[in-house]
Amino acid sequence: MEKISAVDYESEMGQSYVDYAMSVITERALPDVRDGLKPVQRRILYSLSELTSSDTPHRKCARIVGDTMGKYHPHGDSSIYEGLVNLAQNWKLPIPLVDPHGNFGDVSGSGAAAMRYTEARISKYTEEACMKDLKFCKEDFIPNFDGTEMEPTYLPFQVPNLLVSGSMGIAVGMATNIPTHNLGEVIDGTIAYLENPDITTDELLDIIKGPDFATGGIINTSRENLLSIYETGLGRLRVRGKVEIRDIGHGRKSICVTELPYTMINGTEKFLNTVAELVRNRELPQVVDIADRGGKDGECLAIDVKKGTTDEEIENIINILYKKAGLEDTYGVNINCINNRKPEVMGLRKILKLYTDFKTDIYNKKYTKLLAEQQDVKEIKEGLLEAVDVIDLIIEILRGSKTIAMAKKCLMTGETEGIKFRFKGSEMDAKELRFTEKQTDAILAMRLSKLIGLEIEALKKELAEAERLIKKYTKLLGSKAEMRRQMIADMEELKKFAKPRMTVIQDLGEIKVKKAEEKPVEISVLLDRFYYLKCIDRNIYDKNVEQIQKDYRFSVNTMTDDRLIAFTDKGFAYVIKISDLVKKQAKKQSGGKGSSIFGKLSDKGIQIFEFCEMESDENVIFIDALSCIIKSNLVFVTDNGRAKRTEGAQFDVTRKKVAAVKVGDVPVMVKPAEENDFVAARSEKGFFVRVKVGDISIQGKGAGGVKLIKLADDDKLTEAEVGATTDASIGEVSFSRIKLCKPGNKGTKLRV
Repeated sequence: MEKISAVDYESEMGQSYVDYAMSVITERALPDVRDGLKPVQRRILYSLSELTSSDTPHRKCARIVGDTMGKYHPHGDSSIYEGLVNLAQNWKLPIPLVDPHGNFGDVSGSGAAAMRYTEARISKYTEEACMKDLKFCKEDFIPNFDGTEMEPTYLPFQVPNLLVSGSMGIAVGMATNIPTHNLGEVIDGTIAYLENPDITTDELLDIIKGPDFATGGIINTSRENLLSIYETGLGRLRVRGKVEIRDIGHGRKSICVTELPYTMINGTEKFLNTVAELVRNRELPQVVDIADRGGKDGECLAIDVKKGTTDEEIENIINILYKKAGLEDTYGVNINCINNRKPEVMGLRKILKLYTDFKTDIYNKKYTKLLAEQQDVKEIKEGLLEAVDVIDLIIEILRGSKTIAMAKKCLMTGETEGIKFRFKGSEMDAKELRFTEKQTDAILAMRLSKLIGLEIEALKKELAEAERLIKKYTKLLGSKAEMRRQMIADMEELKKFAKPRMTVIQDLGEIKVKKAEEKPVEISVLLDRFYYLKCIDRNIYDKNVEQIQKDYRFSVNTMTDDRLIAFTDKGFAYVIKISDLVKKQAKKQSGGKGSSIFGKLSDKGIQIFEFCEMESDENVIFIDALSCIIKSNLVFVTDNGRAKRTEGAQFDVTRKKVAAVKVGDVPVMVKPAEENDFVAARSEKGFFVRVKVGDISIQGKGAGGVKLIKLADDDKLTEAEVGATTDASIGEVSFSRIKLCKPGNKGTKLRV
C-alpha cells in the first residue's frame, strides 16, 4: 500500500536548494585542492589518457567528447568541448594540459572550430606530471553515473596544479578565480615547503613571485598587497598590457600592445572599439589609425599617432589607454576550492600543506605497491633459480603426474602420492620440495629456454635488481626524509617543462592622465526654428551670413572652449558647454565614424533638449556666448511691465539651469545693453514707453525688477527692444516717436 508522508513545504524546498547548490559547487564549478581540476576537466583528461598518449596520433575531438559524455560526464557535449578547448589554449594556460591540432580559437576571442573538425591528444606534460602514477590510485576510483565504469576522484599531479593552471568558475552563491603561476617557481616553492613546513608566506613570496599569466603583461601591485592575497586567498590585482613604441617610417610612431592583460583575452575587439570611441570624442586627438596587426610572433594591437607627436604626448596616450580603454584592469583573486568535499577559501601555505599531504599519501601508496610487486618478483626469481638446480627432478615429477594439480601439489608440499618416478631416490628428493604457490605457477609456466646459461644469468640479474629495489622502497617507506628527497627529485625532473616567467610584477602606482589641452577654435553655433543646434566653421558662416540670418533664429560666433547661455520665456537660463555639442556632433557625423568638430549647413543638428532640462513648451527668447555677456549687463523686461538690469557675471555658474527672473514672471525680452542705451516697450493695448537703460536698477538673478511702465489691470507688455540711438525701432515704430520718460510712467499711446 502506498504511504504518503506529510512534509513542510518551506523546509523541503530549502533543503532541496541547499542540496542543489552543494552539488553545483562540488561537482561542477570549483576545483579540487589536490589536483586543481573540476570534475569535467578530470574526466576529459582521464578519457583522453585512455584514448591517446603523447606520441600517438591526435584523435577527433568529437570522439573524445563522446567518450567522456558516454562514460563519465552525463551532461551537454558543448560544456565538455568547451572544457577541452580551454585545456588546450596556450593563452589561458602557461602549460596546456591538452595537445591541440586544428583551429582552437585565438586570444582575440574567435571561437574554436566545431568538434568534428578539431583533434587533440594528451600533452607530454600531463602524461609525465599526472598520468604516470594513476595506476597506484585505483582503490580511490568510484563508479560512474550508471555503474558501468570506474572513474578517478583525483588525478595524481606531481606538482600543485591548482597554482600552475589556476581556475575560474561560478557556482551558487560563490565563485572562484585562481590565477595561473610559473611552473618552475611553484616547484621551487613546494620544495621549500617540503624542506621547511614552518616557512612563512613572506618567505614563499621570494620564490613564488606571484601570478604568471600566459599572456604576459604587467601586474601593478605592491608586495604588501600580494602578501595579503596569499595569506587570505582573497584580493585584487591591477593587470596591464605591455606596450612598445615603434617607428613606422616617415617620422611617425606607433604604440604597439605586444602583451595583453589577462583580463583582455577574448576582448581585443572591444579594446579597439573603445580606443576608436575615445578618438571620436577627441580624447585622443593625436591618434590617426587603429589596427590589429597580430601575426605569428604574437599579438600587436597598433595605435598609430600623428607625425610630430611628442614623447610626453605618447606617454599620456598610453596612460589614457590604461585608464579608459581597459589596457589596465582589475583581476579579482578568489582562491576558493574543494577541500574534503567542502568549499574553502585558502592562502598559499594551506594549499601547499594540503597538496604535500596529498602527495605524501600518493607516494606511500605508490611505493607500498611497488615494494609488494618487487617482493613478488624476488620470490618468483628465487624459485626459478632454485628450480633450475633441480630441473631434472621437476621434469620427472611432471612426467609422472597424471594432472597438473598433482604436480603442483608435489612442488608446493612434497606430496608424491600417485606420481610415478623413473629413478630410485627421486621420490625422497621430491618430498623435500617446498616451493610457494607463486613460484610453482612460474615454474609450471617456465620455458625450457630458461635453462640456457645466458637466461640463468639474466634471472640472477633480475633477482639482484629486485633486491635492490626492495631495499630502496623499504628505505623510502621507513624514512620521511628519504621519501621527501624522492618527491623533490621527481619534481625537479618536471622543471624541463618550465618556461621563463612571462608576467612582470612591479609597483607602478596610480595612472596619471594629463587632460588634453586643446586649442580653442573659432566656431559658429546655429539654432533653427525647430530648436536644433549645430556647429559650423566660422568661414562658412562668413560666406553665408545673409542666408543664415534669414533661416536661423539665432547664430552665435564664439570659441570651442566657451559656453552658451539660453534664456527662455519661462524665466530660466540654461548653460550649455559648447564642447559637449562638439563631441556629440562629431560622434553623430558619418554614422559615428567622423572626428571633425564642424558640421555642414545642410546637417540636421542636435535638439537643444539633449543638452539641458528645457521643457518642450519653453521658447528661447535670447541665446549668446557666456563670454560675450559676462562683462556686460543684461536687461530683462517681463510682461507685467517690470524691468531690471542683471550683471552677466551672475550667470557664470556650474549649474545647468538657473532662474533669471522672479518666479512666475514671463520675460518678453533679454538683451545686453550699455547705460546710455535705450529700452523701449510696447503693451497689448498700444502703449509705448522709452527709458534710458541707466535709469533701470541693477538687481540679482531672481529679483522682480522695477516698474518700467504703469499698465492697466487688463493690459500687459508684448514686446521690448534695446537700441543705442533714437534711430532704433521696436517693430515698425522708431524710438524717436516714443517719448523718453522715467521708469514707472504710463507711457504714450501711439498708432502703428
